[in-house]
Amino acid sequence: MSRQKSSEREHDAKNPTVPATGRPSARAQTSSVARRTLQEVQHARLASRLRELGGARDAIRALGGDPDRYASGLAKQYGEVSQELRDPAPRQAASLPPRVAKLLDRFGDIFNPWLTVLAPIGSAGLVQVPPASKAGGAIRSETFHGGIAVGGDIYADDVDEQWWVNTWQYVVPFPAPSSNFPNPGSLSYRFTVGGSFGFYRQDVVSGSVHLYATVFTTNDIVTRPIQFSQPPVSSQFLINATLPAPGVPPFLNGGAQINGTIALAPGGNPAIGILIGLIFSVGNGYVQFFPGETGEIPLSNPDAISPTDVGHLEYRYDQTFWVNAVSKLVDS
Repeated sequence: MSRQKSSEREHDAKNPTVPATGRPSARAQTSSVARRTLQEVQHARLASRLRELGGARDAIRALGGDPDRYASGLAKQYGEVSQELRDPAPRQAASLPPRVAKLLDRFGDIFNPWLTVLAPIGSAGLVQVPPASKAGGAIRSETFHGGIAVGGDIYADDVDEQWWVNTWQYVVPFPAPSSNFPNPGSLSYRFTVGGSFGFYRQDVVSGSVHLYATVFTTNDIVTRPIQFSQPPVSSQFLINATLPAPGVPPFLNGGAQINGTIALAPGGNPAIGILIGLIFSVGNGYVQFFPGETGEIPLSNPDAISPTDVGHLEYRYDQTFWVNAVSKLVDS
């Protein structure tokens, strides 16, 4: 991977397209959700850098910078991002109460076994890079059944951290409930998402890596398609780390099991959308990592025991009377 910037990627990131059909592209749909997450990450990162300012002064001087001017710039950025975050995040769609869902899962393991469905190959969403005057390089990826191979070759010439944002998305339809479900009840789903990155170079003054998974649902994909611009039902970070990474060789990994429920509609075809986001920041330095076993974001069912399980999600249908019975048990 070269250090030359990709002008095509930069143009696309600044100009999300809307196809001739009039429907927003994947990149345009994910931009609002990804922007909010980026703001939250930047806010936390700026707060951390302000706390660590005392120990960074010598490094800033060694780079020919002014520590006081640097501190003033950080404070200004922190105030601007704080102002942007003053508006509350959109409310997430409601699902079953967590205690009810957890008890249903316990009973389900005994009376109603989990089934599996294969997720399609993911598609690229948002690609955002810093201004070419301050940084260069890009995060590149290849999607396949069960995951994403990711490599990066990025650098920044400024002590202020520059940001790269990439997202990928899956739309996973579930088989429609059988005719034995005249009043369909709910669908439970679960899967795992992870990430691992082994760094070949991480010669940076400062930086960070953030990997997250966000889930959207619909109880009928035919009449209500997945919209990645809508409020999600869940979102959580799988990796939240600073650079340079420790260890020899330096390596970062993380993951989580994601569970949820969908209240079904009679005759509907339920589905979920999964948005995977990767955010890198680099301040005055160079980061390089390669796709492969130490540069991937895998997706699988929690019970995966062989390579053929990779790319599968688990689901289970619970009829209304059973959901109501468990809800009453929890309430009591």
